[in-house]
Amino acid sequence: MNNKKVSLNDILERVSKIEARLDEIAPISKRKLPSKKEQIAQIQSELEVWSQKFPSTDIEFELAKMLDWLKATNKRKKDYRAFFRNWLRKSTNSVGAEPTISHSYVYSCGNNKEECIDEISNFKDMSYYCTKCNAIKKIIRVTKS
Repeated sequence: MNNKKVSLNDILERVSKIEARLDEIAPISKRKLPSKKEQIAQIQSELEVWSQKFPSTDIEFELAKMLDWLKATNKRKKDYRAFFRNWLRKSTNSVGAEPTISHSYVYSCGNNKEECIDEISNFKDMSYYCTKCNAIKKIIRVTKS
C-alpha cells in the first residue's frame, strides 16, 4: 500500500463535491417544496392551463371542493399541485362513468274494464289510484329504454 499524505483541504473539497452531486440526484421526497399558501396561489394562477388539460371539468369548482375537503378533514399534503392533478383526474373519471338505464313503469288497477286506464311513469315509487274503480294501481310491467 502506498501511504500518501492527503491534506485536509483535499478531503474537504472531495466531500463538498460529493455532497453537491448528492443534492443534484436527491429523491423527490427530499425536495423542499413551497408552503401551502404558495402552492395554492400557484394553482390558482394556472387555472387556464388546468382547464386546457381537463376541458370537461369546472376547474374553479373542483379547486373549491378540494380546499373544502382539505379543511374539513384537516389533511396536509406535501405537493398540493400533484394532489390537485389527481383530484381532477378522479373527478373526470367519475363524471358519467356509469351509463344510466332509464326504466318506465306501467301501473294498472288490475281490472280489465274499458274505463280503467293504465298509467306510465319513469318513477318506481309512485301511488296511482283508479278513479273508476277506486283501487290502488300497481306496477304490471317494467320496460328498459
